[in-house]
Amino acid sequence: MSAPSPRSFAARAKSWSLAHVFFVDVLWALLWFVLMVATWPLASASPTDSAAYLALAVGCCATLSARRVRPLTALAALAALLAVQVLWMEHFTTLSVICVLVATYTSQTELSAWWRRVVLVLLLLGTAVSVLFIPELFYTENLGVKITSLLSAWTTLLLFALLGTVRRHNREEVDRLREHTRLLRAKREQELRLSALGERTRIAREMHDVLAHSLNVIVAQADGGRYAARSSPDAAVTALETIGRVGRESAGELHRLLGVLREDRERELSPMPGLGELPVLVEEYRRTGLRVRLAQEDPPSHEESSPPTSVGLTVYRLVQQSLANALEHAGPVAVTVHLTRSSGLIVVTVTNPVGPEPHEPGERDGGHGLIGMRERIALHGGTLEVGMDETTGLWRVRASVPWEET
Repeated sequence: MSAPSPRSFAARAKSWSLAHVFFVDVLWALLWFVLMVATWPLASASPTDSAAYLALAVGCCATLSARRVRPLTALAALAALLAVQVLWMEHFTTLSVICVLVATYTSQTELSAWWRRVVLVLLLLGTAVSVLFIPELFYTENLGVKITSLLSAWTTLLLFALLGTVRRHNREEVDRLREHTRLLRAKREQELRLSALGERTRIAREMHDVLAHSLNVIVAQADGGRYAARSSPDAAVTALETIGRVGRESAGELHRLLGVLREDRERELSPMPGLGELPVLVEEYRRTGLRVRLAQEDPPSHEESSPPTSVGLTVYRLVQQSLANALEHAGPVAVTVHLTRSSGLIVVTVTNPVGPEPHEPGERDGGHGLIGMRERIALHGGTLEVGMDETTGLWRVRASVPWEET
C-alpha cells in the first residue's frame, strides 16, 4: 500500500480545519497563552498582580478562541480586556500585542464591510491614544520618538489588516468557484435529464410508428389470407409468410429501441431508415394490396445536397404513417407518394381516396400518429397539412421539411 503524498495530507488537514474552526482556534489560543506565560512581565510583582495578569491572559485567550464563531462579540470583549490591561499595567506586553494583531486580522476576515472599517479605525485610534497620551508607556517625552513608534505600530496593524483582506478575498473566490461548480454540475445534470427525456420521447415516437406499420400490415395480410385460404392456398401461404417476416422485423426493431432504454448495457447502434429505404417500404405495402405509386423529383445536379439523417428518418416515418393510415381507414386503395427535393427542403405529399368507411377529418387529424408526425416535423421547423383536398376529393398529407445546409 503506497504512502499518502504530502499534498494529499495537506489537503485533508486543510479540509478538516475548515470543518472544525472552533477547535483549531482553541489550539491557537492555547499556543498564545503559553507564549504569554513564557514572556511573563511581572516577575517581581505581588501574587495579586500575577493572578490578575493570569486572569486577563485566560480571558483574552478565551475570547480569541471564539473569534471566528462569534467574531463581533469576541472582538468587543477583547477590546474591554485590553483596555483594562493597558490602563492597569501602563505598558504593552506580549498579551496586548498578540491580541491587537489577531483582532486586526480577524476583523478583516470575518466581519461585514461596515464593521471592518469601524474596527480598523478604532484600532488605529486606540493605538494612537496609547502611544501619544499615556506617558507611562514610553520612558521619554520626545515627540519624534513617539511619532516614529506610532507609525511603526500603524504599519504593523495595516500589514495584518492587509493579510486579513487577502485571506477574505481568497476565501470569497474559493466560495465563488465552488458555487460556480455547483451551478455547472446542476446545469449538466439538468441537461442530462432533458437529453434522456428527449431520447425517450424519440423512442416512443419510433415505437408508435413501428407498431402502427407492422400491425396494419399484419391485419391486412391476415384478413386477405383468411378470404384466400379456400380459393387460393398459395396466396394464403404468401400472406402468412409476409405476416411472419413483418412480425420478425418489427420485433427486432422494437428490441433495438427498448435496448436503448436499458442504462446497464452498452447501446447497439444500427442505421436508421431514410430516403433510400422508401422503395422497400412502398414495395412492402404493395404486398398488402395497397396500390402505391412513388414519384420523386430530384434537384438538379448543381443543387444536389444530401439531407441530414434526422430529416431522412422524419420523411420515412411520415410516409410510413401515411401508408399505415391509408391501409387502416381506406383499405387497399390507390395511394400516391410524391417527393420533391430542392436545396435545403423536402416536400412530401401523400394522397389517397377516403374509402368506403367515412372518417371525419378532425378525427383523423387528432390521432396519435399525426400528433407524432407534427412533433417530428416541428423539430425541423417544418409544416404539416392534413385534410381533404377540395379540388381532387382525396385525402392529402403534405409536409415540408427544411434543413440548414453546411
